[in-house]
Amino acid sequence: MPRTPQVPYRAIADALRERLEAGEWLPGEQMPSSAELAAEYGVSRTTAARAVRVLADEGRVTVVRNWGAFVAER
Repeated sequence: MPRTPQVPYRAIADALRERLEAGEWLPGEQMPSSAELAAEYGVSRTTAARAVRVLADEGRVTVVRNWGAFVAER
């Protein structure tokens, strides 16, 4: 990811939010793992997990510890 004034986890959260809104993942469907997202966006797993937590705080995904993140039912 190129450097921008926005911190990486927020930029990734924005990108994931757009992908969710576009219907890339359906309600109840598991999202890619933090490791997969980290590789895709060129960041650490911690940064990718933090981005997913932002979406969880917004109620867009449900995170099940040691299992994964799932798109919330809307």
